[in-house]
Amino acid sequence: MEKSYIYADSDGLVYYAGFLIRARIKSGVDSNFVFQHTLTSSHENFIRVTSQRSGQPGVNAKEYSTFEISLPSYEEQRKIGSFFKQLDDTITLHQRKLDLLKEQKKGFLQKMFV
Repeated sequence: MEKSYIYADSDGLVYYAGFLIRARIKSGVDSNFVFQHTLTSSHENFIRVTSQRSGQPGVNAKEYSTFEISLPSYEEQRKIGSFFKQLDDTITLHQRKLDLLKEQKKGFLQKMFV
């Protein structure tokens, strides 16, 4: 299964393994918009179809470079990318809260049934 990751300066120095494809986003294109596009069914279908070629399954950088994205204006890209990033951040925050509540429940159950 293909996964996408968006690098942030706060991540510091990172190293790329040979099986990863590193994409540099052109100026005038919002990186959050592109990242969110990698989570769509259109992107998923491209990866699935392209990786079905003979030989080793997967997509190489040359094949990946043929994937096309329809780009609205930069301002619209920025708004869309920002909206979905905020939504992802909210989901992450709630997931952490849920994980903490599950741990708390586990602790209560342990104390109840000793």
